[in-house]
Amino acid sequence: MWRRMFGNLLALLLESVVYDDCPNQWALSRPMLGLILTNTEAYEQIKQQMIEALPPDRQAQMAAALEKLMTGVMRNLESRNRDKFTQNLTAFRQEVKSFMNP
Repeated sequence: MWRRMFGNLLALLLESVVYDDCPNQWALSRPMLGLILTNTEAYEQIKQQMIEALPPDRQAQMAAALEKLMTGVMRNLESRNRDKFTQNLTAFRQEVKSFMNP
């Protein structure tokens, strides 16, 4: 049950980053990384759902952006690693916004 709740929370945070006007990614990135590391399976499912929810012409762009989100991020919650994830999340948001709102 807790895995489903964590997965739902992670989905909500990712959707907030992508679809809402979220001026402070830092505040979202901290719990988000912990949720991704805690429940990798849910994260993979959420990624797939986000990709499939888009029109076919944007699916490859979303898949590439989601893949970059974890680039250089290790499986720990050390401060340097959290900072790297926050940087990736900011870049992810900018990239997604560029092809979602051309």
